[in-house]
Amino acid sequence: MFILYQKQRLYNLKRFNVIYKIFADTDINAKKIAQSICHENTVEIPSDMVSKGYIKDQIVGKIENIKKDNEFFIVTISYLNESVGQEINQFFNIIHGNTSMYENVRVIEVQINSDLKKFFPGPKFGIQGIRKILNHTDSILCPVLKPQGLSSDELATLAYDFIISGADMIKEDHNLSNQTFSSFRHRIEKISKAVKKANNETGKKSLYFAHISTNFENIIDDIDFSIEAGVDGIMLIPSLVGYSFFYHISKNKNFNIPIISHPSFSGGHVLSKNNGINHGVYYGTLQRLIGADMSIFPNFGGRFEFTKDECLDISLRCRETNGIGKSIFPAVGGGMSIKTANEMRSMFGKDAVFLLGGGLIKYRDTMKNVISNIRNILDS
Repeated sequence: MFILYQKQRLYNLKRFNVIYKIFADTDINAKKIAQSICHENTVEIPSDMVSKGYIKDQIVGKIENIKKDNEFFIVTISYLNESVGQEINQFFNIIHGNTSMYENVRVIEVQINSDLKKFFPGPKFGIQGIRKILNHTDSILCPVLKPQGLSSDELATLAYDFIISGADMIKEDHNLSNQTFSSFRHRIEKISKAVKKANNETGKKSLYFAHISTNFENIIDDIDFSIEAGVDGIMLIPSLVGYSFFYHISKNKNFNIPIISHPSFSGGHVLSKNNGINHGVYYGTLQRLIGADMSIFPNFGGRFEFTKDECLDISLRCRETNGIGKSIFPAVGGGMSIKTANEMRSMFGKDAVFLLGGGLIKYRDTMKNVISNIRNILDS
């Protein structure tokens, strides 16, 4: 409920900060853009139309600091907590709603205060919660069930082989949904049984994450079905299912399972250097905000144009102890092999999930040795 009357306000006029990178040629133009952001993300009317008093003094964003840095300006703008209320969608709307269509403005940091954190508690499990389920203290290997086109039986066999070979967890590829060659419920049942069989044989607890991607009217039923079938967690694509829905599932007490966030359909938020959202903020800070326990992102040096520094920033924001709620696993997609295992372990540390995709399936006949060798390198 949005509170209108001063005596009933939720937050006692407390504010939170968003830091923007503004590309402008002069100090004057940078300030003009900053002032525009203050109005665009709150009242969305010209400054001369804003009534004096509470709306002008509190609702409109406030420029807290402007600092020139080479060819751009670093600008801190504060917003009233009350403008967010208790709604995750409105939080996104405030920090970079209409201004996401500005060509010269990029979000580089979001600083959430303790009062907002009470309403947005973050992940349910995080790193320590998942480690407790796994009973595993080192880096985590997670092969991906792919490609699309395999039957449910073939995917189940692959899942069994992955776990027997030493995988800590497995997840479905984001292109597996509800298709004629592998219908959702049939696939979930088959893979769950294969995982249970493999775990019984290894004596370990390897986890299985199912991808949930159906239409809205069926998605809760599919999550319920997956849990009943025995999955250990689910993977959602927040850019497709919606940030608010992701948040709803993460805090729902009926769904006591960890959630992986997949980055599909999110590239437009981060890839431009002059607008959008910083990689670390989007894949780290904001994923924690909506309740992800793991955040997948593509590793540098692969087919996606993420840099080493951007990947490190994502990892930092996933794991920083003063962030939103529990620290979460950065889940690094691509680049892991016997040759690169040492480098990746050194770069990302032990509190990371390393995905193994096409490179592993390519060596299907020697898969057990590949996983075992990578495991030994990471554990050394």
